[in-house]
Amino acid sequence: EKDRLLNVFISFGRDLCERIRGFGYWADFIDPCSGLPMMTQNCNKVYSEVDGMECLLNYKSYNAGFCKILTHPAWGSAVYPATIFAHCPAQVASEILGSYTSL
Repeated sequence: EKDRLLNVFISFGRDLCERIRGFGYWADFIDPCSGLPMMTQNCNKVYSEVDGMECLLNYKSYNAGFCKILTHPAWGSAVYPATIFAHCPAQVASEILGSYTSL
């Protein structure tokens, strides 16, 4: 199931970012497995999905060995964090997101 959801996110992230970039704005999404940007070339900076969710959304996490497990306020640990970054007007992002029928 995780592999299927990863493929769905990668397909969605690529499409969304390409559409935002088509309007002349910057957008990229993070590979949840590696923490690396998927569309920006020659970038080796790792983004921690769990740290980002803790900092930006105030979600909690706990350690399970060498792995940090994110806990969503409603869904607990049954989540797969994934991030898309965009530098565009909110209206552009909103219109593009509104065009997806399965969201």
